[in-house]
Amino acid sequence: MRAVAGTPQQLQIMYGIEGERRLPELELPWLPGYQGATPVRIGNAASNQLQLDVYGEVMDALYQGRRGGLGALDAAFDLQRAMLDHLATIWREPDDGIWEVRGGRQHFTFSKVMAWVAFDRAVKLAEEFGLEGPVADWKAQRQQIHDDICAKAFNSNIGAFTQHYGADTLDASVLLMPLVGFLPASDPRVQGTVAAIERGLMVDGFVVRYDTRSGKDGLPPGEGAFLACSFWFVDNLTLLGRISEAERLFERLCRLCNDVGLLSEEYDPHAKRLVGNFPQAFSHIAMVNSAHNLVLSDNSLKQRAGHHSQSGSVAPSPEHSSPRPSRKAVRTRD
Repeated sequence: MRAVAGTPQQLQIMYGIEGERRLPELELPWLPGYQGATPVRIGNAASNQLQLDVYGEVMDALYQGRRGGLGALDAAFDLQRAMLDHLATIWREPDDGIWEVRGGRQHFTFSKVMAWVAFDRAVKLAEEFGLEGPVADWKAQRQQIHDDICAKAFNSNIGAFTQHYGADTLDASVLLMPLVGFLPASDPRVQGTVAAIERGLMVDGFVVRYDTRSGKDGLPPGEGAFLACSFWFVDNLTLLGRISEAERLFERLCRLCNDVGLLSEEYDPHAKRLVGNFPQAFSHIAMVNSAHNLVLSDNSLKQRAGHHSQSGSVAPSPEHSSPRPSRKAVRTRD
């Protein structure tokens, strides 16, 4: 609450560990990176970016916290209402996206999906916990965003949701659409998206974020498979009832852990080694979620997948709507 004090327009997507707002980015050309990697940077210019998805992340986290018994905090709900008022005025704008690209803003699909999540969780907070708010307005915003995404982010030529509006490029972040409850996994558009990513973004069985060869992200081409994205693929397989495939990929991912059980941000399937930021909490959070989704009947997929809007969606089929969780023991270490 102290870090974000001010107006909603002044919110940042990140702060320093002690709540600092200024995180100037500097390059240190005299300092070699790991095995000569460049550039070496301190600070983070992304602190000044617009990333619409963070509004949904915050709203979902506070909703899940209240559901989990962390208790009520009136000041937090006041903050949420202020955030939603601001989000209602900016969600139609292009942003820098979850991957913090440096190649210019786009109408990124995942960013819009998480704007939908923000209003969806606000509605559920009000309805489930008796909190006061303009619920009718939030429902209207939720529906507008849902309709906008379905109309502009789905590419019928490739049968998949794409990286941003009007694009023909894939992005693994859209694997989160069924995981946050935007559409059920049984929807043909979701199934087509999973199939397209399986064809176009998998390298040696692991998932990369997107095709970096275009250079449109402002970075040099080439990177490893993104481990969090690969775990999201595990969760999609689970939702689709492809449990044995999900288990095999999960166990293969777990075998990438180093000698003390840690994962990095990426894995280089050609060099057969971990690469990128290390250790990476994003990878471990995704691992924990996938483990729960595979072995626990009460899991995040079961809870979140029920949030999807019925507008423009296809009713879940019996064989896909509630996949039976596997009871096979999942080992994170051999």
